[in-house]
Amino acid sequence: MPIPQERENLGYQNFFWDSDAEKIMSGYKPVDMDDKWFIYSENGWVYFVRSWTGHHIFAFQLTGSSAGGAKVVASWVNANKDEYRSPGKEMDIQIINNLIKSRFGIECPA
Repeated sequence: MPIPQERENLGYQNFFWDSDAEKIMSGYKPVDMDDKWFIYSENGWVYFVRSWTGHHIFAFQLTGSSAGGAKVVASWVNANKDEYRSPGKEMDIQIINNLIKSRFGIECPA
């Protein structure tokens, strides 16, 4: 599915060391039908897609940091209510952090 036209700024902020940023940018493919997320990167953006529907739900953009590593500089959440019903930005951010931890083994600040 295409990236949604209806998006809202998520306000997601994070910093990843180079090795962690590389893991995230390498993406994640679902391994079975119970796995609901597909994660991929393109042009510095990391996309979180529902594997069953193909709808893009979250995205954030990474750019190099002067401290080394990569910093999130932009993010959005799908605002199309037919594709995603957000439980709120704080919960959306928690979902992203949980996905990063469970799929890549990277701890994110709460």
